[in-house]
Order: sequence, then structure tokens, then C-alpha cells
Amino acid sequence: ICLIHFTKRESIDMPDKKKSKDDPKKEAKKLKVDQSAESFNYDPVHFIRSHSKNNDPADVQTQIWEVVFEPDPLDNSRTLSNVATCGGNSICIIDVNSGTVLMKYKHKDNRENFYTLAWTTLELGGEKTNILASGGIKGEIRMFHPSAKVCFHEWRPLDKKNTAVNSLVFHSSNPSWLFCGTNDGYVSLFDVGVPTLPTYEGVAPKQLLKLYPDYGDVYNLAWSGHESKWLFAGTAAGLVGWNIEEEKVTPKYRPMMVDFLLPENERDKGENPIVDSIAIAGEHSIVAKCANHGLIYIFDLKKTVKEIATDEGKKDKVIEKEVSLLGNLKWSDTDNFYMNLGCHKGKGLVVCGDDKGSLWLYNLPGLTTSGADPIKKIVEPTTRLMWPELQDDHLENSRKVPLDRHDIIIDKVTVSADSNHIVAVTSNNMVCIWKRTDDDSSTSDS
Repeated sequence: ICLIHFTKRESIDMPDKKKSKDDPKKEAKKLKVDQSAESFNYDPVHFIRSHSKNNDPADVQTQIWEVVFEPDPLDNSRTLSNVATCGGNSICIIDVNSGTVLMKYKHKDNRENFYTLAWTTLELGGEKTNILASGGIKGEIRMFHPSAKVCFHEWRPLDKKNTAVNSLVFHSSNPSWLFCGTNDGYVSLFDVGVPTLPTYEGVAPKQLLKLYPDYGDVYNLAWSGHESKWLFAGTAAGLVGWNIEEEKVTPKYRPMMVDFLLPENERDKGENPIVDSIAIAGEHSIVAKCANHGLIYIFDLKKTVKEIATDEGKKDKVIEKEVSLLGNLKWSDTDNFYMNLGCHKGKGLVVCGDDKGSLWLYNLPGLTTSGADPIKKIVEPTTRLMWPELQDDHLENSRKVPLDRHDIIIDKVTVSADSNHIVAVTSNNMVCIWKRTDDDSSTSDS
């Protein structure tokens, strides 16, 4: 594990920082959506190469695919100061304040490539305890109790060989329910059970539901929350979703599938878009990104599904529904795929990285509330955080080509509940921690 030092920091102020020439009424309305860009200053504080194969301090090949803030076990709407990251055959827990790697788990098989992580809070021994689940190329799901540094269970959601687990997400009100998306196109729901300390007995994952959209690979899943109850899947052929009613869940339950039609783009050449990232900005505000569109879409879930009857009587029917857009966010024109955006539900700060190592920040708190007014114009980023100049002694000593000579693909970004920390992970084995530098930012929790 090695820590990289900075020599220079650069950021770009976006056009929306300049005074608008619009009339005052329009400007006032705009500010409700875009809280002053001036307050979004972040400094790079810790850049860490923590997933190196064979502990090579100059490993720039390992891709880190996922980063997720650990929830506060007493209040899941808040986050602690730790993130979990995964890439190659290892998983790390890192403290964002100190940049310290608190835990590192290595799979004994070097061919494992961990793609996805999900946190949940279960009651163990009468205490609310955070549990981490992982999935990857080998098709296994592993369960961890990080504070005890224990991997206590593993299983395969599918019997088929060569089937990767691409995405995991836990249900919000049933914390032992785990949704799983795989590269054979299936979406499954398991009840993983609750372990009993100290032996961790009681974990016997039971499949509750299996869905097959038949839209190719399932790249990522997102759960809207237990008020709206929608499960979304970003696939090779579009965005699909199901309204999951907990009380009806049985192995025979088949909720109706909705194909959420995102705006068409000529770069799709008439085909369905590849939806390579989805996130929940609010209970009814969904963020989606299509490969090659150069835009990020936010849509109003409540308005979109308003007239859909989701009863299971039409279980084999697929309803196509055009999304009710709240905003089009200007993003990179890259033709690279799988740069996953991040946001903390209900806070309004949406962040997405690109293939140049920079982060695009959009501060849109007005779009996270129910019944928000759509923004007609394309929304420019509030600010952009550029890749800093690094003093990388390990890389120089190994005589490898410096990172910034190649594309630096930001594979995933996550944001703390108070927006004080943004953490990005890259295609060249870097965990990048940025800290907000405003006077008004709180330091009580991350």
C-alpha cells in the first residue's frame, strides 16, 4: 500500500459561476436548483495505491471498480468516515480522514476480480452492526463483518460457470434482502439471513425471486427506497425496473417489468442505449447515464410511473414508458464505458468521473424533492475537479510511464452524507480522496 504526494492542484470554474445575463426572476429560479458554485471547493488529500497485485507499489494495471461509504449503523441516512473499495482480488476498508487502510482482504485466487460491494446493517448480539457483501468475476458472493475482520460466508447465486456478479444492493427496510445482478442477464433476490455471534451460524441464503429482463448483461442495480419500492437495472439494452411489493414476494411472484425509455441519441444508431450507470438522488429522483450520450439524465420517477398499473396480473407484459425528465446534465463526450456516477440520496450533489481523471460535480438539491420543476436547458457542471500533479516516487523508481500519459478512467465515485468527502477509484489502481475546504463545512461526521 503506498500513499502518493501532490505537487500541484488544478480546478476549472464552470460557466455557471459567472453572472447570468438572464433577467432576475430566471436567475432566482436557477439558484434554487444550483446552490452557489462558490461553495464547492475540494482539495485532493489522500491518493492511495491499495489494491496492488503481489504488493507491487508501482502496480498501475489493477482496476478498482467500486467504492461505497459505510453507513452509520444507527442512522443509515448518514455515513461514517470509512469507505469500502474493491478491485483485483482484494477488498479494502479505508478511513477517509487519515487515508489509513484499516482492513485488507485478499482472495486466495489471483484470478478473482471483485466488481461490486454493498453495505447493510444487521442486528448481531443485540447491536446494530454493519455487514459488507462482495461479488466478482468468479460468481461468488462473500459476506464480511469488517469490524471483526471476518469473512464469514460465501456462496454462488448461480450454478453456471463463468457467470460474474456485476452488482449487489441491499433492500432498505429488509436489511437481510440482497438483490444481485449477473452478466448472464438475471436479477435475483436473496434473503441472506442473520448470523449469530460468535460462530456466525444462521446464514443460509435463500432465493426469494428471480427476474430475467432478457436485455443482455445486467451492469448495475439500484433500489429507490421502501417508500417508492422500485428496483432498477442498467443493462446492455436499456434501463428496466420493477415495483417490488415486499408482502407479495415469493419464488412465483413476477412483478411487471417497465422499460424506462431514456432520450434517443444518434450515437446509438437506432439500437437501445447501453445504460452503464444508475443512482438514486431522491426517493423519486433517478439518475441514469447512457454510454456515448455525453449527458447524464435525471428523471422524476413519480411522474413517470403515475399511470402504470403494476399489478402482477400482467406478469409477462413489458410496459414501455418514456421518462419524465428533470434535467440533462452536460458530461464528457468520451466513448469509454462504465464510469459510474455517485450521489448521496437526498443531498443533491451528483458526481461523475471521466477518462481524464477529472470529476464533474453537479449541485442540484432542488431536483431531489418530490414534484421538482424540470430544468429546460442543458445543465453545466457546478465545478470540475481536475487530476492533480502527483509526485509518485514508486512509479518513477520502477521506470514505468507516469499515470497522466494514459487515460485515467474514473471507474466509480461516491459522496459522503455531508458532502465533505468525495472518493473516486480508478482504472490504474488509485483510491482518490478529496476533501471540501469551505469554512462552513462541518467536521462532525463524513
